[in-house]
Amino acid sequence: MQDSDLIEIKVSRVLHAEKWKIIRLLTRVAEFPSFVPTVKEASIVRKNHNKITTRWHIQVDSVPIKWVEEDTLDLKHNSIRFKAVEGDLTNFEGSWVLKDHSEGNELIANVRLKIDIPVIKNFAQPYISKMVTRNFEAILEGLESRLISLRYLSYQKGDTNKIAGFGIIGHLYNFCHLEKSLKLLNPDFKMPSREFIGQLFHVTPSFKLYDIKNFKSKTGQTVNGCFIVATFIPDMVETDIWGVYSKVVKACKIAEKYGIGVVTLGGFASILSDKTEHKVASEINVPLTTGDSFTAALVLDGIDRACAKRTKDLSKAKVVLIGGTSEIGCGCARVLSERVKQLTLVAFSKERLKAICAELSRGRKAKIIPATLSQYVVEEADIVVVTANTSASYLPIEWFKGGSIVCDAGYPKNVNYYARRKDIFIFSGDLAQSPTPIDFPIDMGLPDKNIIYGSFAEGIILALEKRFESFSPENGEITPEKINLIRELGKKHGFTVADFYWSGRLLE
Repeated sequence: MQDSDLIEIKVSRVLHAEKWKIIRLLTRVAEFPSFVPTVKEASIVRKNHNKITTRWHIQVDSVPIKWVEEDTLDLKHNSIRFKAVEGDLTNFEGSWVLKDHSEGNELIANVRLKIDIPVIKNFAQPYISKMVTRNFEAILEGLESRLISLRYLSYQKGDTNKIAGFGIIGHLYNFCHLEKSLKLLNPDFKMPSREFIGQLFHVTPSFKLYDIKNFKSKTGQTVNGCFIVATFIPDMVETDIWGVYSKVVKACKIAEKYGIGVVTLGGFASILSDKTEHKVASEINVPLTTGDSFTAALVLDGIDRACAKRTKDLSKAKVVLIGGTSEIGCGCARVLSERVKQLTLVAFSKERLKAICAELSRGRKAKIIPATLSQYVVEEADIVVVTANTSASYLPIEWFKGGSIVCDAGYPKNVNYYARRKDIFIFSGDLAQSPTPIDFPIDMGLPDKNIIYGSFAEGIILALEKRFESFSPENGEITPEKINLIRELGKKHGFTVADFYWSGRLLE
């Protein structure tokens, strides 16, 4: 087709699948309407060796386009040529070509068409060009989604080689953290206005930042994974919850592209289902864990170690648990209610607080008290455990009783990092010692390369065990049995509760 009015379109996408699987899916045109939204009808008219005649009906912006094309398969060169022989697009031809790529196989659609409609030609040419481009982009996206779904479906049917490794979904905790991370990547970077960088960050899609290769267990076993940034900060949860939800879903879908076995959600990414009543897991194929079970294990182990360090008898202690209705808080409460004298649960949701207190009051050792947050409640405690998720520190350090133990497992922290008191023992309760150091390219608020968040660690532990499952599901009950199991699996691979840290410093 040689013409000055010829329109040429080229779109491509890297697919993580073997070439033969991609070619096979491309030839199953009758399935396209089930996974490509722009394709309303597609069927095979006839087949003859390497030639296939197909009928198409697509619709973009409510404008239908119908045509019949002849497709020629060239398996030797991993390509399919197509040309319209009748219909709305008579001057329409192109090819699908597969090329090697470092991350899979690149599928390229080369399209040539001509629109020669009298009077409205000047409008119709660019308009239909955009329609056809969007259709081929939708086909590529649909093919990718279909291939991913088939991969995870094969795993569910018993093909255990289809998926492997872990994906960690993390996020920054405020604009200062964003600035610090950008300057870590480029020390000469000059920070623009908060309004500019904030809006730009808001529209930036989630992305894979870092491949974690050959993570080695204490057993000698290795596993690969990746770190994916969900581009939001906690403040955005209050202003655009569905935008944040979408970013987390897309972050998980990035993990799916690489055939990841399990993804773990860090920080605020793990609590979105509480606020939206929609589960991220319902939108994706890859098994998802919140990491709450191992985080709860670390909190409990940290409290035990702190009591030993401060010669405090846990069985006689009055414990206040702030964030008592969070999944981590409930998990810790189920264990502590059998071990302490008095357990006060503090939460904002009165309904959920009433339910968990009713559960814990049945046959448990501790006296269970529901409460709202106040200085009086906090200053009565021998031990304060904080598992709430908030976008900013809100607990005044002056509230704590002298000699008390304070375990803050929040991200970001609930107690101001920079406040100081020598008469209390305060530490970060969500940190694990890792058997392999991880050098994250951006600041993740971790004090050392050998220290990792409990939620991150849970995903790695599950991947090492090849337990590709939602071990700690969204809105799922964190039980003592699950806490004990993941703790033992963690120990097997060399994950233990970290030394005591606060404000990035190792405590003596």
